[in-house]
This record gives sequence, C-alpha cells and structure tokens, in this order.
Amino acid sequence: MPIIPYLCRRKGNILLLKTGQTCSKKTRYALLHLFCRNMKSESAKNILKTLLSLMLGLVIIWAMYRNSDLGELWNIVESANFGIIAVSLIFGLIGNILRGLRWELFVNSLGYNPPRASLIYSTLGNYAVNFVLPRAGDFWRCGVVSKYDKIPFSKTFETFLVDKITDIIAGLAIIFISIFLYIDFFISFLDKNPKFGENIVGLFSSVWTYVILALITLIVILFLTVFKKEPIMIKVRSILRILKRDLKLISLMQEKKRIIIYTILLWLCFYLYFYICFFAFDFTKDLGPLAGLIVFAMTNIGISVPVQGGIGPWHFMVSTSLVILGVAESQALAFAATVFAIQSVWQILYGLFGVLAMSFVKRDNKSGKVPITESK
Repeated sequence: MPIIPYLCRRKGNILLLKTGQTCSKKTRYALLHLFCRNMKSESAKNILKTLLSLMLGLVIIWAMYRNSDLGELWNIVESANFGIIAVSLIFGLIGNILRGLRWELFVNSLGYNPPRASLIYSTLGNYAVNFVLPRAGDFWRCGVVSKYDKIPFSKTFETFLVDKITDIIAGLAIIFISIFLYIDFFISFLDKNPKFGENIVGLFSSVWTYVILALITLIVILFLTVFKKEPIMIKVRSILRILKRDLKLISLMQEKKRIIIYTILLWLCFYLYFYICFFAFDFTKDLGPLAGLIVFAMTNIGISVPVQGGIGPWHFMVSTSLVILGVAESQALAFAATVFAIQSVWQILYGLFGVLAMSFVKRDNKSGKVPITESK
C-alpha cells in the first residue's frame, strides 16, 4: 500500500507514516475511519454555511415582499418583454468569457500555458458552484484548473486573486463615477435608508473595531519578532517570497494593454447585461443610460454580500434604487425579481455547461510546464 501522510483536523487525531513505513491493516482502518469522520464534519460545516447564507437572503426577500400584492406583481412580470431580456443574456455570457481570457493572461505570465477553453469553462463554472455555496466557486475554479492542467494550486489561486482585485478596482471605479455623476441619488439613498449610513458610521466609531485592529496588529508583531523562528513562520515567509516573485512577474507582463481592454469590455458587457433589461418594462425603458449605470453600480454592492448569487441584497439594492428614480415600489420589486430569476437561471445553465465541459477539453502534456518561473 502506498505511503499516506494524513493529518486529521480534529485535535488529537494525528496519524503520520514515515517514509518507507508500511501500513498495517489496523492502521488502514484507522486512517479510513478518521478520513470519513473528517469528511462528514467538513460536509456538515459546508451545509450549515449554505443554509445560513441562504436563510439570510430569504429573510431579506421576505422582508421586502411580505406586504406586496403577489397578483399585482405577477401582472407586472407578465407585461415584460422577455425577448429583450433574452438578448441581454448574451452580454452576460460574453462578459464572463472575456473574464476567462483575461485570467489566461495572468496565468501565462507565470509561464503556464493551459488550454484557453479550460480557463473559460472553469470561469463559467465558477458561478454555478457559487449558487451551491457562496464563494466556493472561486476555490473550485482554481482547483479544477490545477487538477486538469497540472498547475500548482498556489499559482492558479495567486492569479485568481490578481484577477479578482482587478475587478474590485473596476467595480469601485464604477461606483465612484456614478457618485460623481449623480451625487443627489446617493444622498437620497442614504436618506431613504438611514440604517445603511448609520451602520457604516457605527463601524468606524465602535470601540470594538479598534480593539480588534489592535489585537491583529499585536499578533502580527509577535509573529514577526518573538515567533519568527517557528516552523510555521518560516513556511509563511517562504510562501510570501514566492508570492512576491510571482506578483513581480505579473507586474512585468507585456500584455497590460490587453488586460485593460478586456476589463473595460467585460464591464461594458455586464452593464449592458443589466441595462438592456430596462427596455423590457414600460416603467424603466425611459430612465436613460445614466440611471442604468447608477442602479448597476448599486448591484455591485449587493452581490458583495456572501449569499448565493446575491439573493436578497441584490433585490434590495435594485428595488430601492428604482424607487428613488421614481419607479413605483411594486414595479421595482417585480423588476428585481424577474431580472434576478432569469439571470440566475442563465448563469446556472452556462455554469453547469462549464463544469461538465472541463473534462472534455483537449490537453497536451506540456500545458502545465513552467519554463521561466521556477527558481532554486
């Protein structure tokens, strides 16, 4: 039997086989038992996280729609032009394909050359997995490329983080541009939702915020001084050196202009993905592109909340924003429910295609080769 080093996450459950040591039958059963128990524990945690985040989203949905006339909402939904919404879905798919192409540039900068289709399909699958467990799709995306294309997970995750940071910067830029172009809207939003502003102010005025920051700072200082020779800190420094080297390689990449172009194009696609839906309803078709940009910016805040697909927070941001722009509350709620439902089904469908297509991508043995980045 091959040598299996195994460390159970539960305290005290440690079984480590030294090199050259064979497994007895009893040890094999012990390893299997610990592995199964650990897997059950992890599965229970993941199920609990999924249920809690889903409940949070559903509670927000319930609070928003509890006083609504469902018959009236359904009549509004029926009046929508679903052909226009169908056209908008094309831009959502194109945007995520462009995201996969941009990720390819970051991965290539480290010397890895996986098939383009592999990175695109994993990017699409990312969103289907996120509907099962919030943010799990991000790790799945890195892990599945690592598995199929023989790239270390640390490398796919590094490039994913850079890709994610690029999107965060772009999303913040859209929010700030929207504030600059239509500051009155955001003032009205805070007036209509005073708790939103109060929570932000409360976060920075709370003593506990500064206590936690002080504790984090103290822990970092202790690890950098008192515990700097501990094995874990030696490992951390090694990881940081590799990360610094890889980030330098990414910063020196020749395709910076393509990164910028891809980023602009994919966010333009996401904007059209949302804004075109305005033309499917009589009460939003005349609001204009600036109103579309403002509501789109607010959706970026909504999807940042770690719930499946942004369910709940996305509805709140969209409906509240539309009400401020002069849309009736029932119409705003119907718009949010309709667009979110259709776009979510679309993301799940092309996401499932991406998940299934990963195993059918043609690969060669050199796709994971690193000719320039590995150093002694």
